[in-house]
Amino acid sequence: MAEIADKRADRPSSEFAPGRFLREVYEELRKVVWPTWGELYRYTLVVIFTVVLLGIFIGGTDYLLEQLAKRVIYNGVH
Repeated sequence: MAEIADKRADRPSSEFAPGRFLREVYEELRKVVWPTWGELYRYTLVVIFTVVLLGIFIGGTDYLLEQLAKRVIYNGVH
């Protein structure tokens, strides 16, 4: 009998057990090293700066390609 129980313990359960899942999530979240407020502030500024910079780059590229397309396709006709 003990051998059967050991074999069952080694196999992952095919059933979804919400209580077990939530307990494991909680245990994993306890292992997380959360950023301090200072780190969070700096990371947020880096993300905002990067998004603005990429927005300017993409917008500028779009504008230049638009002007190029107008000159090539329409040959300067407005």
